[in-house]
Amino acid sequence: MITVLDLAVHRGAKWEQDGASMSGAEINRVGLPFIGGCELCGACIAAYNACPSKSGYLRCTDCIGRSGWESVEQADADIFGDDEDEE
Repeated sequence: MITVLDLAVHRGAKWEQDGASMSGAEINRVGLPFIGGCELCGACIAAYNACPSKSGYLRCTDCIGRSGWESVEQADADIFGDDEDEE
């Protein structure tokens, strides 16, 4: 299971100078939400504990089940399209 934060880093989101934090604006810059609610239980979730799901909505780590991805590469290709095939 991957989180929105994992996918944001894969897409080029940059850590702050302290190396321990990332702004919501930086996560939004790469096309991902910083905060949201779980599709199933409604829990408030942020990039570090929100998982993108194959349903197209965010889910918390308790609800993601088999609806998430195991690699950021596959999630990126499925969510944002695989640009390499277009060349």
